[in-house]
Amino acid sequence: MQIEIYAYELPLTLPRLINGTALERRQGFYINIDGAWGEIAPLPGSSLQEVQQDLQEACQRLRQGLAHDAAIAAVQFGLDCALANISTAAWAADDSAPSLPLLEGPRDPIVRAWRCRRVHPTRAWLTLTGNVQYDAGLVRELCLLAPNVRLVLDAGGRLDSEQLSALWQRIDGSRIDWLLDPSLDIPTGQQLAEQYQLPVAFDLARYHAESGVMARLPRFEQLKAVVLRPAELGGLATCRQLIEQARLKGLEVMVADSLQSGLGQRQLARLSQQWNPDTQAALGRCNYLLDSGINDQGQPHLTGLTPI
Repeated sequence: MQIEIYAYELPLTLPRLINGTALERRQGFYINIDGAWGEIAPLPGSSLQEVQQDLQEACQRLRQGLAHDAAIAAVQFGLDCALANISTAAWAADDSAPSLPLLEGPRDPIVRAWRCRRVHPTRAWLTLTGNVQYDAGLVRELCLLAPNVRLVLDAGGRLDSEQLSALWQRIDGSRIDWLLDPSLDIPTGQQLAEQYQLPVAFDLARYHAESGVMARLPRFEQLKAVVLRPAELGGLATCRQLIEQARLKGLEVMVADSLQSGLGQRQLARLSQQWNPDTQAALGRCNYLLDSGINDQGQPHLTGLTPI
C-alpha cells in the first residue's frame, strides 16, 4: 500500500472566528492512498501535532495490513474517504448536492448581494449574531426581498431565553424552517423550544463527545432536523449510522462542512448526494479561503505542499 501525507496551509480572505478560535490560515493534511485522496481538516483549535501523530500511527497500521483505528474524528473521516476512493477526478456539476447559500458577517454586503440576485434561492442559512434587533431586522429584510425564501437560523448557542423570545416576536416564524442550537446543551434547547414553540435543530458535532448522542436525543414535536459535520464526527460508517438513526426519528438530516479545502468540499458534496439524494447541504465555508487548494481535476496542488 502506497501512502503519502502532505501538510497544507491555506490563507483565509479575512480573519474568521470559528468555533471560538480566531483563524487567519486553515491548516490540515492531505492523504493519498494508492492514488486516492482524502483530507484531514481538524477542528479549529485542535493540536496539529496530536492530529499528525494520530494520522501517522494510523497509516503505519494500514501499511501492516490492519485497520487504521484512528482516534481523532477528522483523521477517521479523511482516511475513510481515501480508502473508499470518494473520487473527485471525474467531477461534474450534477454529481454534487445542492448547497444552501451561507449568509453571515456584516449586514450591508449580505443585503447588497441579496438585492443583486436575479433569482433568489428558496432556502438559505443565516448565522445569527446575538444582537436581537440586528438579527430580526436582517431576517425581515431578506424575507421582503425574497418573498418565497425560507431560512435556517444558526443561533450557535449564542442566545439566552430573553433573546430567543424577543427574536421570535420580531420575525415571521412561518418563514423559518428551524433554529439551530438554541442553547449550548440539548435539554435546555428542548426546554426553550417547547416554551416558545420554536422549530429547532441540533448540530451533532457539538454533542458527539457525549456517548450515543443520537440514541439519547429526545424526540419532541419542535425538533425538526440534525446537522451532520462528518469531519468532526468520525468515519463513514459512523456518519451513516447517525443518518439512519436520525431518519428513524423522522428528522431532516443536513450535511455540513468544517471549513475544508476544495477537496473536502467536493467529497462532502458527493457524499451528501449519496446519503441524502436531492437534499441541500451546507457547504459554504470554502468561500472563506483565498485559494481552494485544488486543481481543475479536483486534486490538491502539490506545488508548495510539505510532504511528511
